Formats: sequence, structure tokens, C-alpha cells
Amino acid sequence: MRTAPSLAELQHEFAANVLHGGHAIETYVQGNGLSAAQRMQIYQHIIENTLAEALQTAYPAVRLLVGDDFFELAADRYMRACPPASGNLQDYGGQFSVFLQTMEEAASLAYLPDIARLEWARQQSLLAADADALEAQETAFRLQYLGNHPMQMSLHPSVQLVRSSHPIFDIWHFCMHPGDQQLQLDAAGQSVLLWRDGEQIAMQLMDAPAAAFLEAVSAGMEMHRAFADVRAQGHADFDLSELLPLLTANRLIIDIHATGEPV
Repeated sequence: MRTAPSLAELQHEFAANVLHGGHAIETYVQGNGLSAAQRMQIYQHIIENTLAEALQTAYPAVRLLVGDDFFELAADRYMRACPPASGNLQDYGGQFSVFLQTMEEAASLAYLPDIARLEWARQQSLLAADADALEAQETAFRLQYLGNHPMQMSLHPSVQLVRSSHPIFDIWHFCMHPGDQQLQLDAAGQSVLLWRDGEQIAMQLMDAPAAAFLEAVSAGMEMHRAFADVRAQGHADFDLSELLPLLTANRLIIDIHATGEPV
């Protein structure tokens, strides 16, 4: 006598049917007027449409760049290559930029994966936790008081940084706010700082040294080391006189603290 499958086995077979076809699960499906295969097709279509809509929501500029037909093809392939890892649809699509790099049909659109990275950063920024920011006076006081100490700076959880060798901000803006502007796809690369401003996502272009500094401190590097590294990379005139006011004015610094004794 055949042993009844466990719940985990049924779930595995259900997922395999939805993603890759097959008939093993159909033995345990009650059609209620339909065949088991027809009943499973209903679930397949619901899941496919739901996941495609989640990608459309997260990647509107990508969809506009490639058109509906190509986007549907990419969404279908992505669903089967990278099925959801959680029940939260807001988590779905995090590897879409990497997946686009593997699509031969998109090889001529070298900027496309970075547009996807920018759009995923927007979603992550929108969904990030909140945190209290340091006031401008407190930031200035800590920088002065701890001036001889090695320091770490912590940025607001919604802060994201996307660096690209393509003009990703211009391309995204061209897609989302069409007008008479001319778009140069071969223009210089751009780095974009993102953060949540109320219910909106703010985006600010960063020059190369500022972007390198922010990337380093976001990864946990002490400020003096990040500063020295940026200058050593050929930006000898880099200072923080323009970057710090931007961060404080937009309440993006949540902590500055010493990590060691004065040097």
C-alpha cells in the first residue's frame, strides 16, 4: 500500500508542478468538476500572474525599457530560476538584476542590470526601518569633540547607494518622467544616493569621491580610513564640506562614535 506523503512532500510536489510542470501532485488533487491537471493550471496561472505583477511593481523602468513582451518572458524565466524564498512578495525580485545579466536577449542592453539594481534599491529604501537622526548641531559637536579619535558613522537604514558605469539616474528619469530631454546612453557613469523622505524616495547624484567615501563608511570602515582611501585613489582635493551638510540636512546620520583612543 502506498504511504501517504507528508505535508512537506506535498508542498514540494506542488511547487515543482507550478514551476516546472509534472504530474506527481495530481494524484492528490480533487478536481471538483475539473480534471486534476485543469485544477493545477488554475493555481499555476494565479501564481505566475501574482509574481509577474510583483516584478512589474518593483521594476517599472526596466519594463518600460524592454517592453511588455520581453518583460513577461524575463519574469517567467526568473520565476522558475529564482522562486520566492518567503511568503512576503516585497522580498521577491532581489536577484532580478543578476538574472538579467544571464539573458542573452538582453546582452545589448548593458545598462539594464544596473537600472534594475537602482529600482531594487528604491524598494529597499522604501521598506527600510526607521531611526532617529542626529541633529546638525549634535553631528558637528561629535565631529569636533572626537576629532582626534578614529570614528565610525552610521547612516539611516533607508540610505542606499548605487554606483554604475552607466548614466543610470538619467536613464531612470527618462523612463519615469518622459519629456523632451535627450538621453545619451553612452554618457559617463553615475552614482546615486537614495533615502526615504516621508513617503517618497529621494535620489541625489554623487560624485566619485563622495560615493566612494559613503560606500566605505556604510560597510563599517572608520571615517579617517575611508577619507584617506578616497584621497589615495586620486581625489587629493576631497573633503567633507559639501557631503556632511547634505547628510545632516536630510537627517541621514544616526550615529557618530569613537572606536578607539586618540591618534
